Amino acid sequence: MRNRNIIHPATVFFLLWWLVAILSWVGSVYSWYGVRNIISTEALRWFLRNTEENLMLSPALYIVIIFFMSIGLFLHSGLGDVLWRMLKRERKLSGKEKKSLVAVIMVVAMYFMGYALLAWGPWNIVRGVTGRYVDSPLHDGSFCILSIGIGIMSMVYGYSSDRYRNDKDVVRGMSYMFSHFPSYIVSLFFVIQFMAAFQYSGLPLCWGITDGLMDIIYWFCCLIPFLFCRNDRSSIKYN
Repeated sequence: MRNRNIIHPATVFFLLWWLVAILSWVGSVYSWYGVRNIISTEALRWFLRNTEENLMLSPALYIVIIFFMSIGLFLHSGLGDVLWRMLKRERKLSGKEKKSLVAVIMVVAMYFMGYALLAWGPWNIVRGVTGRYVDSPLHDGSFCILSIGIGIMSMVYGYSSDRYRNDKDVVRGMSYMFSHFPSYIVSLFFVIQFMAAFQYSGLPLCWGITDGLMDIIYWFCCLIPFLFCRNDRSSIKYN
């Protein structure tokens, strides 16, 4: 049972934002190295100009949106349920489920072959100017490619198993994660704004936090709310 006394992650990061604000004010008063007061007119102008940009340019928001759609299809289509039952060996698969899995395997094989041809084939369509795979558009867009692959194989399974019959079913699948984790998007907004304030304040520089460590902290803060923002109605279930 969920403990209703636990503070919501969105509230936690909202309070952390104010903690950073207080620390930055103290740091500016005592002239801490590199610290800027974010409770100031200059900081206010900066936040008004950059709040939207901080949100829209966040790599976390992009990844969450594309994977919420693909993972939603994965769960809603029934493919996740079938693979989970196979892993746990709970019960045998029906003939239709087996045929649908065969279709998925064939699609995955073709998708991988297409990716391999683009990455290492004779054509230099989506590779870098030097012809290398590393730092090429294909490499940089790997998250999008993976998400599309998950979505395609989930749709193939959904149509093969007669779970999906039209585009409305597909759209419902793509919105599945959004409907089961609605408060996570709100929490992510506060995480992004907290991290922007933290970096702007100069506290990481004052405390000797490296860029690599900041990246780890950033993604850790983006992940933590997801663990606490499980389905607002109940634990996630396959429909």
